[in-house]
Amino acid sequence: MTGKAVAAEAEMEPVPGSTERRRNTRKRVLLGAVLDTGGRSFECVVVNLSLGGARIHSSEPFLPGQKVTLELQRFGSFEATVIWQRERSCGLRFTADAASILDRIGGSLPLTTPDAESAD
Repeated sequence: MTGKAVAAEAEMEPVPGSTERRRNTRKRVLLGAVLDTGGRSFECVVVNLSLGGARIHSSEPFLPGQKVTLELQRFGSFEATVIWQRERSCGLRFTADAASILDRIGGSLPLTTPDAESAD
């Protein structure tokens, strides 16, 4: 992986068979990234992105509750907390508020809150 961000077609990712609890719309992406744990850095791939967090694929395991920094070449660094880990996938919750995330990446990927979408 070169670390270069390559965006795939952004679209909502449905979660089959589950009750959606998310406050923010998720977009499918394919972005090369680096996850920094404070002592080590690991290459990863972001597979979905929202104003609240991201899902990544990595060959390294991470622990729920672990504080990390997700570094996206195209958008900068985002402080986050690992929420869950399953096999090669990991869910991150950004520590910054949705408005600040929207300011940084909303123009490149149409990330909005569900309330903003229903206003259209």
